[in-house]
Amino acid sequence: MIRFIKTGDIFCFLNEKNTYCFGRILSKVSIGNVAEILDFVSPTPEIKVNEIEQSNRLIELVILDSYTLFDRKIEGDWRIIGRHINYIPTDFENTFFTYGVGDSCRKVDIFDNEVPINESQAKGLTDYSPLGNYDINDLISDKL
Repeated sequence: MIRFIKTGDIFCFLNEKNTYCFGRILSKVSIGNVAEILDFVSPTPEIKVNEIEQSNRLIELVILDSYTLFDRKIEGDWRIIGRHINYIPTDFENTFFTYGVGDSCRKVDIFDNEVPINESQAKGLTDYSPLGNYDINDLISDKL
């Protein structure tokens, strides 16, 4: 399943309030897929094109543990429900993830390009780590 996940795929997942949240895959990185979670919520796992277009990002971009969520379906109820054909991600130029400590810190963009940075530059950047169902629900719980 994970080899078929592409940029522009629209997904939904059941949140802790038993409603569906939606998101879009922006890119693939070595440890998962970078995604945006949208601020649209529904009692059913369905979303229309105009609802996607009118939605905003609910939280900062995240890296999904696609293997656990979409392939093995070990955590939660996550589904790919459509695809935005020829989708080109926007508003990501200043989005970076980080890993490493001390002199080994790296900054990674959403296309998996990385550059060395110092530890002080790494502060405030999101960890380069895939998130599962619990992690995502924790991030969005106070936003819904």
